[in-house]
Amino acid sequence: MSTATASLKAQFDLHTRLFNNVTEGVTEDESGTRKSEQINNMKWIAGHLLNTRLGNLSKVAGLAPDESYNAQFGRGNSYDPNATYPPIDEIKAKWEATAAAISNGISNIPEEVLATKSPVQAPIADDTMRGLVSFLVSHEAYHIGQLGMLRKMIGKEAMSFK
Repeated sequence: MSTATASLKAQFDLHTRLFNNVTEGVTEDESGTRKSEQINNMKWIAGHLLNTRLGNLSKVAGLAPDESYNAQFGRGNSYDPNATYPPIDEIKAKWEATAAAISNGISNIPEEVLATKSPVQAPIADDTMRGLVSFLVSHEAYHIGQLGMLRKMIGKEAMSFK
């Protein structure tokens, strides 16, 4: 495993753990709470993160993408108060069930592949596959931070980093 791949995998694995920590103890009702019409709820953000992992990160990790959540949580979609979303426990279970395979896939991306031009342009100055994976991992950090704020807003203790 290259140094770059090891760093990406370490960040991915950290986000797997932090997602579990930030959603720990959050009930179904709490996950659907919106404190403002301008802010997505925890369930929607968690679903969006899962969808990105199952689709984009799975694909770059050499796995078959799973787009079963794309219609609800994909890019360009926003929270719909009239929609029915999967339970937070389903989202958390799928996150946990798929994490190891994606992590392993990331660790096995050859350096030559990471150095190739990305088929999509991510909003990062690096237009290689390494840049795309870096952006996708950064995307997780961004939304886990949002989940941390929403967690506090529903009265939960701060997320643990352990």
